Amino acid sequence: MFELHALEIIYLTALTGGNSFPGLDTDLKAESERSLRALMDAQMRSLERKGYLETDFMGNAQVKEGLHEFIRIASGSTAYLCQIIQKHQQTLKVYYFFRDGTWFELEHQPDGSSYKVQEIYAWHELVFQVVNRTPLVQGLGNSEQFLAADKESDLEKWVEQVLLAGASVLSLAEIQCTEEKVQVQRELNLLIHEDHMSLLQRGTEERVMRTPVHFAAAVEGLTAWLQETHRSEEAVYVDSINNISV
Repeated sequence: MFELHALEIIYLTALTGGNSFPGLDTDLKAESERSLRALMDAQMRSLERKGYLETDFMGNAQVKEGLHEFIRIASGSTAYLCQIIQKHQQTLKVYYFFRDGTWFELEHQPDGSSYKVQEIYAWHELVFQVVNRTPLVQGLGNSEQFLAADKESDLEKWVEQVLLAGASVLSLAEIQCTEEKVQVQRELNLLIHEDHMSLLQRGTEERVMRTPVHFAAAVEGLTAWLQETHRSEEAVYVDSINNISV
């Protein structure tokens, strides 16, 4: 596991030849060239202290192998998964990156400025991580407040209402990114409150549709959603291997 700050990730991305890193909101456009150089020098020293980076007497920098692989995969991703869990005033955000048969996760820490990185070694481990982070309950309990909130046509306003009522909301999204834009390809939203769980979907005229589910159905839905992503990513990986073979 590696613990990194956003600026350290930006430094490593530039060091390994990348141009951007998905999911980071840090904006350095207002910084002067001198200020940027000082910032990046500070990140280099910080990474050296952590043992993530070694610099020889010629000034050549070498990134620790596993960390270098993560930066390579994540900064070169054209698609990735984002898991967000909102509960009261807290938000957990995790990114999952896949390339060349390897998965990595990047977990945004509660302090708002640091991240934890670790490799995921098998498909079932990815499923476990996603499900384990979701506060699932038995489900199918009733809530009059949520039934009344169904009249809200705007999903974001509806989510805000149920969060104020003490609910948790899981959002899973598959995000495609190109040089021109970033867009959500697929998403899954799950409402959790006390003994109640519901899948949230946008229906006709963008109205919020709520489907109550029990524990087993919620796990099955999460797994099926992830499996669809897994199949598409594996197909891309197999195609790349075949192209190399040819």
